[in-house]
Amino acid sequence: MSLAEHRSRSVVEIVDATFNFYRGNAAALVTLLILVLGPAAILKVLAPVELQFALEAATNLLIPLGQGAVAAMVAAAIERNERLGVGAALRAAGDRTGSLIGVQITSGIMMVIGFILLVVPGVIAVIWTAVGIPVVMIEGLGYSKALERSRALVRGQWKPVLGTLLLSWGLAILLMLGGSVVLGFFGLAEGAVGLVTDLFLAAVLPVPAIAVTLLYYDLRVRREGADLDVMLAALPAERPTN
Repeated sequence: MSLAEHRSRSVVEIVDATFNFYRGNAAALVTLLILVLGPAAILKVLAPVELQFALEAATNLLIPLGQGAVAAMVAAAIERNERLGVGAALRAAGDRTGSLIGVQITSGIMMVIGFILLVVPGVIAVIWTAVGIPVVMIEGLGYSKALERSRALVRGQWKPVLGTLLLSWGLAILLMLGGSVVLGFFGLAEGAVGLVTDLFLAAVLPVPAIAVTLLYYDLRVRREGADLDVMLAALPAERPTN
């Protein structure tokens, strides 16, 4: 994957490129998400029942950090043809923690209100906020401006956006359900099932995170006619080393 090779793609092509990237970086991606989600998953096994809700909420707030780190890895591959290490990806996401969580909370509120009022406004909210996390990571915007930027990028492109979201998240959910069925055959204790399920989430969450980041670049091409060679030239020039 490189800047020069990027072009506008169909939904199927985006998802196909998602799995190609996943296969080439599976160990790093799963390690990254385990580092993000694993501690909370272990605490949920050990903590008393009254703390489970708080730990579940904490896990939900950690998810955008994992997605942001994945976006950083995809961006490094597309813009610089580099493999970003797990540590560097986590540091990049850590620097944008507030904005990533802000996108998660704000978009979540918009979706809930939309679905309560009518289904259609909820779907619109999902589409409008679709690429908020890649915008935070790649363009360095705060959460409110990132959501405005996401809305601008997806305007008039609801079909590829919704298609990419449905296909990537649908496949991830199917993988999760398949894993749950397999776990059921082993008769594990409830706590163990919860731990394994959370760790399995770490293995499938990169799929929609990669797809959404690739969608962000696709929307740049569609919306702005972005020649990616020009995008590369716009990056800060490296200082020569002595």
